[in-house]
Amino acid sequence: MVRPQSIVRYERLYLSSFALGLLASALTWSARADALSMNPLLVGKTWLLWVTLALGIVISLLLWRFTARAPSIVAKWIVAVFAIFSAMGIAFAIFQLATARIPFGKPVLLMAAVNILYIAAATLLFHRDAVQWFGEIPVGEEPFA
Repeated sequence: MVRPQSIVRYERLYLSSFALGLLASALTWSARADALSMNPLLVGKTWLLWVTLALGIVISLLLWRFTARAPSIVAKWIVAVFAIFSAMGIAFAIFQLATARIPFGKPVLLMAAVNILYIAAATLLFHRDAVQWFGEIPVGEEPFA
């Protein structure tokens, strides 16, 4: 099956979110390393940042592969759940900003953009042509009729 337009758009938004997320990680690396060193059990274990970054990259690329290239309903729903977590993250960030618990700045805006792109991408997985892509209804049959 030829990739439907919704999946092509999904892929663009998803990979944009992924790339911006990597940029955000790079920009906040030292702050995260400082936060890690504040925990007495984790002092000197900055390798954990590298491990979590690597795991995040692997998981993100696997989800991309199994949604945009080799459709898997399981991957679709994992992306959907992560999109819900992204929405919760945006709500939490707004609360933090409103109560002045975190300073407003570029990292906050960048992470908001990452989350918004991710949520927009995830919604495309539920469009009519994407439903057929995932094999939830046979090709040629009218979805949601």
